[in-house]
Amino acid sequence: MSVGPLIKDLREAAGLSQTELAQLLCDISGRPTITREMVSRWENGKRNPTYWLSHLAKALGVELSVLELGSVNRRSFVVATAVTALGSLVPDVTRDVAVEIVSSIAEGDASPLATVQTSHETDLLISRLASQDAGTVRRLVSWLDEGPPILRVNACGIVAKSSTGDLINTATMTLRRDQEVRDLYLHAVGSRVGPTSDALIRELHNPKDAGARWCSAMLLREAETQASRSALRAALRSEPIPENIRTIGMILNGVDPCI
Repeated sequence: MSVGPLIKDLREAAGLSQTELAQLLCDISGRPTITREMVSRWENGKRNPTYWLSHLAKALGVELSVLELGSVNRRSFVVATAVTALGSLVPDVTRDVAVEIVSSIAEGDASPLATVQTSHETDLLISRLASQDAGTVRRLVSWLDEGPPILRVNACGIVAKSSTGDLINTATMTLRRDQEVRDLYLHAVGSRVGPTSDALIRELHNPKDAGARWCSAMLLREAETQASRSALRAALRSEPIPENIRTIGMILNGVDPCI
Protein backbone atom coordinates (compact mmCIF):
# COMPACT_ATOMS: atom_id res chain seq x y z
CA MET A 1 0.00 0.00 0.00
CA SER A 2 1.48 3.38 -1.01
CA VAL A 3 1.48 6.27 1.40
CA GLY A 4 -1.57 7.93 -0.23
CA PRO A 5 -4.07 5.12 0.43
CA LEU A 6 -2.49 4.64 3.85
CA ILE A 7 -3.18 8.29 4.71
CA LYS A 8 -6.77 7.81 3.55
CA ASP A 9 -7.26 4.65 5.63
CA LEU A 10 -5.78 6.28 8.73
CA ARG A 11 -7.88 9.42 8.21
CA GLU A 12 -11.10 7.43 7.86
CA ALA A 13 -10.18 5.28 10.86
CA ALA A 14 -9.81 8.50 12.86
CA GLY A 15 -13.24 9.66 11.66
CA LEU A 16 -11.87 12.73 9.88
CA SER A 17 -13.00 14.21 6.59
CA GLN A 18 -10.38 15.55 4.20
CA THR A 19 -11.39 19.08 5.20
CA GLU A 20 -11.07 18.25 8.90
CA LEU A 21 -7.63 16.70 8.40
CA ALA A 22 -6.50 19.76 6.44
CA GLN A 23 -7.64 22.06 9.25
CA LEU A 24 -5.98 19.87 11.88
CA LEU A 25 -2.72 19.99 9.95
CA CYS A 26 -2.96 23.78 9.74
CA ASP A 27 -3.43 23.92 13.51
CA ILE A 28 -0.55 21.52 14.24
CA SER A 29 1.90 23.12 11.81
CA GLY A 30 0.89 26.71 12.45
CA ARG A 31 0.71 27.24 8.68
CA PRO A 32 -2.78 27.93 7.27
CA THR A 33 -1.87 26.71 3.79
CA ILE A 34 -3.18 23.15 3.74
CA THR A 35 -6.46 22.62 1.92
CA ARG A 36 -8.84 19.73 1.35
CA GLU A 37 -7.59 19.61 -2.26
CA MET A 38 -4.03 19.05 -1.05
CA VAL A 39 -5.13 16.16 1.15
CA SER A 40 -7.04 14.69 -1.79
CA ARG A 41 -3.94 14.90 -4.02
CA TRP A 42 -1.87 13.15 -1.37
CA GLU A 43 -4.40 10.36 -1.00
CA ASN A 44 -4.70 9.90 -4.77
CA GLY A 45 -0.93 9.70 -5.17
CA LYS A 46 -0.75 12.87 -7.26
CA ARG A 47 1.60 14.57 -4.83
CA ASN A 48 3.98 13.32 -2.15
CA PRO A 49 3.50 14.98 1.28
CA THR A 50 7.17 14.63 2.20
CA TYR A 51 7.40 17.88 4.18
CA TRP A 52 4.12 17.22 5.99
CA LEU A 53 4.77 13.63 7.09
CA SER A 54 5.65 14.49 10.69
CA HIS A 55 2.54 16.65 11.03
CA LEU A 56 0.43 13.95 9.38
CA ALA A 57 1.75 11.38 11.84
CA LYS A 58 0.74 13.59 14.77
CA ALA A 59 -2.68 14.35 13.28
CA LEU A 60 -3.40 10.69 12.49
CA GLY A 61 -2.03 9.32 15.76
CA VAL A 62 0.69 7.07 14.35
CA GLU A 63 4.47 6.88 14.53
CA LEU A 64 6.29 8.83 11.82
CA SER A 65 8.02 5.60 10.75
CA VAL A 66 4.64 4.18 9.65
CA LEU A 67 4.21 6.96 7.10
CA GLU A 68 7.88 7.01 6.13
CA LEU A 69 7.71 3.32 5.32
CA GLY A 70 4.64 4.04 3.20
CA SER A 71 3.08 0.67 3.85
CA VAL A 72 1.29 -1.14 6.62
CA ASN A 73 0.05 -4.62 7.27
CA ARG A 74 -3.67 -3.93 7.02
CA ARG A 75 -4.60 -6.91 9.19
CA SER A 76 -2.33 -5.78 12.02
CA PHE A 77 -3.54 -2.21 11.75
CA VAL A 78 -7.22 -3.12 11.99
CA VAL A 79 -6.65 -5.60 14.81
CA ALA A 80 -4.67 -3.06 16.81
CA THR A 81 -7.35 -0.43 16.32
CA ALA A 82 -10.07 -2.90 17.28
CA VAL A 83 -8.40 -4.02 20.50
CA THR A 84 -7.81 -0.42 21.55
CA ALA A 85 -11.45 0.45 20.95
CA LEU A 86 -12.82 -2.50 22.90
CA GLY A 87 -10.59 -2.49 25.92
CA SER A 88 -12.12 -4.69 28.65
CA LEU A 89 -15.76 -4.00 27.83
CA VAL A 90 -16.57 -7.50 26.60
CA PRO A 91 -15.58 -11.09 27.45
CA ASP A 92 -12.25 -12.15 26.02
CA VAL A 93 -13.67 -15.02 23.95
CA THR A 94 -16.32 -12.90 22.22
CA ARG A 95 -13.82 -10.09 21.71
CA ASP A 96 -11.19 -12.39 20.23
CA VAL A 97 -13.69 -13.93 17.80
CA ALA A 98 -14.92 -10.50 16.69
CA VAL A 99 -11.40 -9.12 16.25
CA GLU A 100 -10.31 -12.15 14.24
CA ILE A 101 -13.32 -11.88 11.95
CA VAL A 102 -12.83 -8.14 11.43
CA SER A 103 -9.18 -8.61 10.59
CA SER A 104 -10.13 -11.29 8.04
CA ILE A 105 -12.72 -8.98 6.47
CA ALA A 106 -10.08 -6.25 6.21
CA GLU A 107 -7.95 -8.65 4.16
CA GLY A 108 -10.87 -9.54 1.90
CA ASP A 109 -11.21 -13.03 3.39
CA ALA A 110 -14.91 -13.92 3.59
CA SER A 111 -14.44 -17.48 4.86
CA PRO A 112 -15.07 -16.82 8.60
CA LEU A 113 -18.44 -15.24 7.78
CA ALA A 114 -19.34 -17.91 5.23
CA THR A 115 -18.99 -20.86 7.63
CA VAL A 116 -21.51 -20.38 10.43
CA GLN A 117 -24.13 -17.78 11.32
CA THR A 118 -22.66 -15.44 13.93
CA SER A 119 -24.42 -14.51 17.16
CA HIS A 120 -26.21 -11.24 17.88
CA GLU A 121 -23.53 -10.23 20.41
CA THR A 122 -20.66 -11.02 18.04
CA ASP A 123 -22.34 -9.08 15.24
CA LEU A 124 -22.63 -6.04 17.49
CA LEU A 125 -18.90 -6.13 18.20
CA ILE A 126 -17.93 -6.77 14.60
CA SER A 127 -20.12 -3.86 13.50
CA ARG A 128 -18.50 -1.54 16.02
CA LEU A 129 -14.99 -2.56 15.01
CA ALA A 130 -15.65 -2.61 11.27
CA SER A 131 -17.00 0.94 11.37
CA GLN A 132 -13.46 2.16 12.07
CA ASP A 133 -12.27 1.13 8.61
CA ALA A 134 -14.06 2.28 5.45
CA GLY A 135 -12.60 -0.53 3.33
CA THR A 136 -13.95 -3.15 5.72
CA VAL A 137 -17.40 -1.56 5.60
CA ARG A 138 -17.34 -1.53 1.80
CA ARG A 139 -16.56 -5.25 1.72
CA LEU A 140 -19.43 -6.03 4.08
CA VAL A 141 -21.85 -4.07 1.90
CA SER A 142 -20.63 -5.87 -1.23
CA TRP A 143 -21.17 -9.23 0.51
CA LEU A 144 -24.86 -8.43 1.01
CA ASP A 145 -25.34 -9.57 -2.60
CA GLU A 146 -22.45 -11.99 -3.05
CA GLY A 147 -21.61 -15.51 -1.97
CA PRO A 148 -23.51 -18.19 -0.05
CA PRO A 149 -26.55 -17.40 2.14
CA ILE A 150 -24.57 -17.65 5.40
CA LEU A 151 -22.12 -14.99 4.22
CA ARG A 152 -24.95 -12.74 3.04
CA VAL A 153 -26.96 -13.02 6.27
CA ASN A 154 -23.87 -12.41 8.43
CA ALA A 155 -22.97 -9.33 6.39
CA CYS A 156 -26.59 -8.19 6.68
CA GLY A 157 -26.61 -8.65 10.46
CA ILE A 158 -23.40 -6.67 10.88
CA VAL A 159 -24.42 -3.81 8.58
CA ALA A 160 -27.90 -3.64 10.18
CA LYS A 161 -26.21 -2.95 13.53
CA SER A 162 -24.09 -0.06 12.26
CA SER A 163 -24.66 3.58 13.14
CA THR A 164 -25.03 4.90 9.59
CA GLY A 165 -28.60 5.26 8.37
CA ASP A 166 -27.90 4.69 4.67
CA LEU A 167 -25.97 1.50 5.39
CA ILE A 168 -28.67 0.22 7.72
CA ASN A 169 -31.32 0.90 5.10
CA THR A 170 -29.30 -1.15 2.58
CA ALA A 171 -29.27 -4.08 5.01
CA THR A 172 -33.01 -4.02 5.67
CA MET A 173 -33.67 -3.72 1.93
CA THR A 174 -31.67 -6.93 1.58
CA LEU A 175 -34.03 -8.60 4.05
CA ARG A 176 -36.96 -7.67 1.82
CA ARG A 177 -35.34 -8.74 -1.46
CA ASP A 178 -33.37 -11.85 -0.50
CA GLN A 179 -35.57 -14.70 0.76
CA GLU A 180 -32.65 -16.87 1.87
CA VAL A 181 -31.20 -14.06 3.99
CA ARG A 182 -34.67 -13.18 5.28
CA ASP A 183 -35.44 -16.74 6.38
CA LEU A 184 -32.12 -17.07 8.23
CA TYR A 185 -32.46 -13.68 9.94
CA LEU A 186 -36.10 -14.32 10.94
CA HIS A 187 -35.11 -17.67 12.45
CA ALA A 188 -32.22 -16.09 14.37
CA VAL A 189 -34.40 -13.32 15.81
CA GLY A 190 -37.18 -15.74 16.70
CA SER A 191 -34.74 -18.07 18.46
CA ARG A 192 -33.02 -15.26 20.38
CA VAL A 193 -36.08 -13.24 21.34
CA GLY A 194 -38.66 -16.00 21.72
CA PRO A 195 -42.02 -16.59 20.09
CA THR A 196 -44.25 -14.52 22.36
CA SER A 197 -45.84 -11.30 21.10
CA ASP A 198 -44.62 -9.40 24.17
CA ALA A 199 -41.00 -10.30 23.41
CA LEU A 200 -41.36 -9.37 19.75
CA ILE A 201 -43.01 -6.07 20.66
CA ARG A 202 -40.04 -5.19 22.87
CA GLU A 203 -37.69 -6.06 20.00
CA LEU A 204 -39.52 -3.59 17.75
CA HIS A 205 -37.66 -0.88 19.67
CA ASN A 206 -34.21 -2.50 19.82
CA PRO A 207 -31.97 0.54 19.15
CA LYS A 208 -28.94 -1.57 18.24
CA ASP A 209 -30.36 -3.80 15.51
CA ALA A 210 -32.55 -2.46 12.72
CA GLY A 211 -32.64 -5.94 11.17
CA ALA A 212 -34.15 -7.36 14.34
CA ARG A 213 -36.74 -4.57 14.32
CA TRP A 214 -37.64 -5.43 10.72
CA CYS A 215 -37.90 -9.14 11.52
CA SER A 216 -39.97 -8.50 14.65
CA ALA A 217 -42.47 -6.53 12.59
CA MET A 218 -42.70 -9.40 10.11
CA LEU A 219 -43.17 -11.98 12.87
CA LEU A 220 -45.83 -9.83 14.55
CA ARG A 221 -47.62 -9.67 11.20
CA GLU A 222 -48.66 -13.26 11.83
CA ALA A 223 -50.11 -12.48 15.27
CA GLU A 224 -52.98 -10.29 14.05
CA THR A 225 -53.90 -9.09 17.54
CA GLN A 226 -54.92 -5.64 18.70
CA ALA A 227 -51.81 -5.45 20.88
CA SER A 228 -49.54 -6.27 17.95
CA ARG A 229 -51.21 -3.68 15.69
CA SER A 230 -50.95 -1.02 18.40
CA ALA A 231 -47.27 -1.87 18.84
CA LEU A 232 -46.66 -1.65 15.10
CA ARG A 233 -48.37 1.74 14.92
CA ALA A 234 -46.20 2.99 17.79
CA ALA A 235 -43.08 1.62 16.10
CA LEU A 236 -44.06 3.35 12.86
CA ARG A 237 -43.94 6.70 14.64
CA SER A 238 -40.50 6.12 16.16
CA GLU A 239 -38.69 4.10 13.47
CA PRO A 240 -35.82 6.07 11.81
CA ILE A 241 -35.00 3.70 8.92
CA PRO A 242 -36.99 4.27 5.68
CA GLU A 243 -37.15 0.59 4.69
CA ASN A 244 -38.46 -0.36 8.13
CA ILE A 245 -41.06 2.41 7.93
CA ARG A 246 -42.15 1.08 4.55
CA THR A 247 -42.39 -2.49 5.85
CA ILE A 248 -44.38 -1.60 8.97
CA GLY A 249 -46.73 0.59 6.97
CA MET A 250 -47.42 -2.19 4.47
CA ILE A 251 -48.05 -4.70 7.26
CA LEU A 252 -50.57 -2.36 8.87
CA ASN A 253 -52.30 -2.05 5.50
CA GLY A 254 -52.48 -5.80 5.05
CA VAL A 255 -49.89 -5.92 2.26
CA ASP A 256 -46.98 -8.36 2.12
CA PRO A 257 -43.83 -6.15 2.15
CA CYS A 258 -41.82 -8.77 0.28
CA ILE A 259 -43.98 -9.06 -2.83
